[in-house]
Amino acid sequence: MLDKNKNTIIFDFGNVLINLDFERFFLMFEEILNVDWSERKLPQPILNAVHKYDRGHISDEFLISAFQNYNSSADPGDIKKAWNSLIGAMPPKRFEMLNNLSVDYNLCILSNINNLHLNNIIKYFKKEYRLLDFEDKYFDRVFYSHIIGKRKPDEEIYKYVTEELEVDPNTILFIDDLPENIEAAKSNGWHGHVHNPNDEIVDKIDQYLKTSYVKR
Repeated sequence: MLDKNKNTIIFDFGNVLINLDFERFFLMFEEILNVDWSERKLPQPILNAVHKYDRGHISDEFLISAFQNYNSSADPGDIKKAWNSLIGAMPPKRFEMLNNLSVDYNLCILSNINNLHLNNIIKYFKKEYRLLDFEDKYFDRVFYSHIIGKRKPDEEIYKYVTEELEVDPNTILFIDDLPENIEAAKSNGWHGHVHNPNDEIVDKIDQYLKTSYVKR
């Protein structure tokens, strides 16, 4: 339950709180599918499927079949492993940061995520930290694209989150690694900072707070 007397910090998940490994991701798919994706971009047909998958509009199996169009003999299990290889680690100090912030702020997640990646993260937290309730323990609300059927940077997702939180958008600080997601948030009245994944969020959070309306 949000404390209406507190300002709200909304974090993107991937490349802000939990690391993503795009190089490993593309290398595994190149090997499994026997393709050259050296430009480190997904082909548009797969990208279209990913966007639908992120919104929960297609199943795990449909996503896998989109990759199999590039190699019909590719094993579904191998494709799942390659897909989940994108998910990296979340250092302990980031949990400590969340604990500290929760004293003064409402904390939320807003993420373009999907069923396979979320399940993989849940397994990772359980194995690495014996953490079974990270959502309830560290966050007041979580908004996952594949559950709410909306995806950043579409305007509707920001309106939806604002209405769900029932707070003044001017009291929200959003931190995301993609400029287009932050620009869309600002156009909906939020404050925002683009986070460079090469920087450690723990080292940058005070700067983000000091240079926004949401004061610490």
